[in-house]
Amino acid sequence: MCTECTIAFFLSPLKSGIVAFSFLIAIAALVMLRRLKTSDTKKRLTLLYVHVFAFVFPFLFFIFFRGCQSYFSGCDKAKAIIAMLALTALISTLVAAAVAPIVFVKRQAKKGALLQNSYWNRFVGKQAEALSIRQPKIYVLNTAAPVAFSFSFLSPKIFLSAGMFDILAKKEIEAIMLHELAHIKNGASLLRLSGHVARLLSPFARLANFLGGGSVAGEEAAADDYAARVQRTCRHLNSAKAKVTDYSNCSRSVRVNEG
Repeated sequence: MCTECTIAFFLSPLKSGIVAFSFLIAIAALVMLRRLKTSDTKKRLTLLYVHVFAFVFPFLFFIFFRGCQSYFSGCDKAKAIIAMLALTALISTLVAAAVAPIVFVKRQAKKGALLQNSYWNRFVGKQAEALSIRQPKIYVLNTAAPVAFSFSFLSPKIFLSAGMFDILAKKEIEAIMLHELAHIKNGASLLRLSGHVARLLSPFARLANFLGGGSVAGEEAAADDYAARVQRTCRHLNSAKAKVTDYSNCSRSVRVNEG
């Protein structure tokens, strides 16, 4: 490692100032994320992305400009800056897309109510045993909107909103549970959540597709097929989807009319 190059880099007020400013942005974004009162997921994930980007940038900045002559003919700084920003965006998007789902799920688990010793625990336990997977924990989210998702990384979890229990019948909820259990069995939930986060945060649509956007339809179809096979009918799953769609359409109409 070129010690003289490193010393020269940090003795430059401009370069050391850029590094310090980037780290300050990373720290500020993290502090804002921890203090954010709103439950707006998009704001939280955006702050997480900003934090990761600002944290990664100084390291690439140092690598590129310490060996600028080696990387670029004539030390073309404009070319170096463009390449550095693009690489930083790529790395931070990949990191954020992997970390954000874990952060998101942990926050949901803290806000949700853990179901214990209920019919649903017994139902999920029996089905998990049949699939040879670890029994997922079940969390009920305190929201009227019908929401359901699962997470299989480390400790499997299934999240259903209180709204789901309000609008769906027992067999329909069983169909949703079976659908999410299939995702856990296939290990698709982290990829699906990562893809969702990447599409939400990243300007690179192709990267989002690489992270799972293109395969979501196939994963959903496989999970639907499993639920239908266990129940020996697709009627309950289809009716559950129809009710959720009707609720969403009605909610949008209400918001439009109020606006």
